[in-house]
Amino acid sequence: MARTMEKIQQDMTGIPNYTCLETIGRSHRDPHSRSFKPVDTVRLEVSSVDGKELFAWPGGRRFEDQDVTSMVSSGFRGNGVFAGFARTVFFASRVSLQYGGEENLAGRGSVRYDFHFPPLMDGGWNIQTGTGSAIVAAKGSFWFDPTSLDLIRLDAHADDIPVRLHLDEAVIRIDFARAHIGNSDALLPKRSELTMTFFTGEAARDVIEFAQCREYASESTISFEAPSAPLAEVPKPPVREVDLPAGLLVPVELDTAIDSKTASVGDPLHARVVEEVRYKGDVVVPRGAALTGHIRSLDRDASPGSFAVGIQFSEVAWEGARARFYAELVDLNRKSAGAHLQTHNEGGASKARIESETPGVGVFYIDGTGFRTAPGFHMLWRTLARPAGAAPRQR
Repeated sequence: MARTMEKIQQDMTGIPNYTCLETIGRSHRDPHSRSFKPVDTVRLEVSSVDGKELFAWPGGRRFEDQDVTSMVSSGFRGNGVFAGFARTVFFASRVSLQYGGEENLAGRGSVRYDFHFPPLMDGGWNIQTGTGSAIVAAKGSFWFDPTSLDLIRLDAHADDIPVRLHLDEAVIRIDFARAHIGNSDALLPKRSELTMTFFTGEAARDVIEFAQCREYASESTISFEAPSAPLAEVPKPPVREVDLPAGLLVPVELDTAIDSKTASVGDPLHARVVEEVRYKGDVVVPRGAALTGHIRSLDRDASPGSFAVGIQFSEVAWEGARARFYAELVDLNRKSAGAHLQTHNEGGASKARIESETPGVGVFYIDGTGFRTAPGFHMLWRTLARPAGAAPRQR
């Protein structure tokens, strides 16, 4: 067991060198149903730094030092499955272990150990529901290969859940596998399933898969040869950082299609400014400037027969300049947007309605059992003052 713990701890220590694409399939089960109904799919980049999971939108410039719940603003969210939960089991000093015997796990020989840990303030299992949050105790098992000592699976059940969470059961399962990345093989989580069942009988489930993992590394070389004369290079002019004033009306058109059949939360979005934007007579954003963002939410059945689509643009750039884009959605050009909006409806009119609940995120409702916004979908945004305490742009 000592050799196994040492081997697993070495593998866990190496996880911070990697980042993976985390795809979360979220589903819900009604109190009187036996089957789960898909809700949406979320895609995020995930990494682990100093024992803490950090997230970024796919294609984003940086990982955010914030909880995943602040990025995915609706529905059931679960985190800790990339590295946090396993680190608690194998690094915390107050975890008790008991030998469980040899087992055949999915056709593979393995050894099982059972574990239990109390509520741990540092790295414990933090559960959040709509009625509150709490750090809970957990009990479960893990399996490892007796020859390679590789971790295969980890299962856990929340123990002594506080009543205020209105939660009857919380269960997590994480499957591990070796992946060849660069010049090495790394033991990483491959798939996870997190299920929460409430007192009412309804349940929420996240099925999480990790893919496209890559390693962060640095390389240096030493040469004892005389350096050759460098070729003359034309220096690139620095990119000018612009702070957009509040109150600007920015008309944009989507360059990216959004299809309810294939879209996922976290998918990147691209758009362009269709008219120059002026402030006190001067052009502050030229026509053709490119906006980048992502789908922030995609809620089916937000109301009977409708979708709630949340989008967020984070940056606008043009030749030699870029600016952080923090704005609210104020209008949809009905003529232009209608020409680029296709809905699947049964006896209802196709329309879209705007609602703004989260600053910086535009939410519009589309009536229909499905929809597709084609490139050219027209929107009008109004810039907002950056909130107090917001982090400055990283250059």
